[in-house]
Amino acid sequence: MVLVELNGGKPAGGVLDSWLEDHEAMTASILGDADGLDAGFGEVVSGYAIVRTDRLAGAVLDRQGRPVFLNLAFKRLFGEAPPELDVALDVLRTRRPRIAAPASPEDDARPAAVIYAPVDQAAGWTLPAEVRAALDRPGAAILAMAVAGIGDGDALDDACRAFRLTPLQTRIAAGLVRTGNVRGAAREAGVAYETARTVVADTMRRVGAPRLSSLIERLVRLSFGIWPEGRDGAGVLSDVWGLTTRQATLALRLAEGQTRARAARASGISESTAKKDLDIAFAALGVRTSAALARAVTEIRALALLTEATHHDVNIGNDFLEPLGLFTRPDGSHIAYSDYGPKGAAPVLVTHSSSASRPAPMTLVRALQAQGFRPLSIDRPGFGLTDPVQDREAHRVDPFAGACPDFVALCEHLKLSRVDIVARGGAQVALALVRRRPDLIGRVVLVNPDPPTRSEQGERGPFAAIKAAFLRRPDLIEKLAGLWVASLGRGQVERVMSQSFGACPPDAAVMSDPGMLADYARGYRMFLTGRIAGYVDEQTAMTRWSTAPLHGLDHWRVLLGGQDVMHDPARTLAFWRATLPDTPIEVLEDGGRFLAMSHPDRIAETLATAPSKSDRAA
Repeated sequence: MVLVELNGGKPAGGVLDSWLEDHEAMTASILGDADGLDAGFGEVVSGYAIVRTDRLAGAVLDRQGRPVFLNLAFKRLFGEAPPELDVALDVLRTRRPRIAAPASPEDDARPAAVIYAPVDQAAGWTLPAEVRAALDRPGAAILAMAVAGIGDGDALDDACRAFRLTPLQTRIAAGLVRTGNVRGAAREAGVAYETARTVVADTMRRVGAPRLSSLIERLVRLSFGIWPEGRDGAGVLSDVWGLTTRQATLALRLAEGQTRARAARASGISESTAKKDLDIAFAALGVRTSAALARAVTEIRALALLTEATHHDVNIGNDFLEPLGLFTRPDGSHIAYSDYGPKGAAPVLVTHSSSASRPAPMTLVRALQAQGFRPLSIDRPGFGLTDPVQDREAHRVDPFAGACPDFVALCEHLKLSRVDIVARGGAQVALALVRRRPDLIGRVVLVNPDPPTRSEQGERGPFAAIKAAFLRRPDLIEKLAGLWVASLGRGQVERVMSQSFGACPPDAAVMSDPGMLADYARGYRMFLTGRIAGYVDEQTAMTRWSTAPLHGLDHWRVLLGGQDVMHDPARTLAFWRATLPDTPIEVLEDGGRFLAMSHPDRIAETLATAPSKSDRAA
């Protein structure tokens, strides 16, 4: 039951640190030595989990296993007596964290597992604030953690709300998680079995889950937080229950919704062999159904992710207030959006830049609401919680046009006939949309729209070095993005922002405000989970992007920051005047790159006073 080391590989900071220390020298090095650009990159981590710490039960024990501190969630699960104390005491002797399975996951009162570790080793884990504070109490020696309350209806509320499940669907989903079967869910929800079957079938369609086990896995996973990319969890299952790698992989595939036959084919074995392996896995986990297996496997993987170092930009704690909505494409993949309301107001889509994701700056959200708008946002393909499209190679040819079907699907999902747009980045998507579906697009304000990525004399700063690298070696964009994620995950965002925007007074003022900095972090923290596919696709496309002029868009507006250090304002102005010859462009001389945060009222007023299509027709 020894816990495997999940975070295999430390963040490789050498190259990025060099950029931050001497970005002019690094830019010169990139331009002079393209072939050696990737030398010294080292190993890059694949991403970190975003953890809902309010979903965690925690206890701190002394050297004899007696409680020093128990949070309320832990007391509800185990009372005053932590389970498997022999494992807890052995942890002190071996100095190795261990996961123990205290009871069958089919017991709806208990979680699937509990993890123990010496407090000094757990000091860097992602923990609830009160548990972290208790690590410093006199006598503190052992940490105990479990995933708490996933079987409770309240714990699933956020996940069910994201899929717009009805109250009945939510109650039955909670019953499914607790009991592992439809009959048990019907009994707990107080409805007939046939009613529950119908409700479950509709819920599976809405969530995009092909089987009951995958429905439970998706809801439990989303209740815990956000999974990092590239983690299958087979090693953890093998270590906790002694499964072979093949048995653990089969269990994971079944939990994620594959049939036994499909899981067998994917593993290159016969179905009869798969059945024998799965029988062993079911017995080892103490479960009888694939639904109960899904819950057990998901909770174990969640616990294992806690062993990663804490990254304050990633740990969302109780700040899970972003109004997440999820719906499915026809192929079952997910599209994520936010609806900030109020629902009766005029809808406006706030698009994100390629270096951010769905969460819109709250200063801009409030300014738009004050002008009578209903702000919406959407993660484009491969960003945030929106899945990449199935044919990624075709998508990479033009990811901006490739984002349009999801926008159309969002309008259909919310029953919107027309939407205004504030593009705080993503101007290329706005252009693609108006070419493909002009009937859906109302007024548009482009905020600091990016020109194509080109080399410019005199550009300075770490971002200039990165742009030079992208132009010189587009094939390295993905690895460079991984390095960037690793650096931000090490808590270097303030240093990066200072180096990049410290010379711009309006941007420096934004970044010096802790609230603004935290608001900015909301937009990029999804990258820290390893979800960089959308960024890579769009940045690659920007090195070759061009567009023909678009005429007749006099109801659009462009706002540019006169002190923008990301792009030369004069070059940006010239490019967009040629691209949008009929669109008024205003340069805000007291603005920099972060106009959406420093000038939200100006942006909202510009949108509100721009002429609509009906005004122009009249």
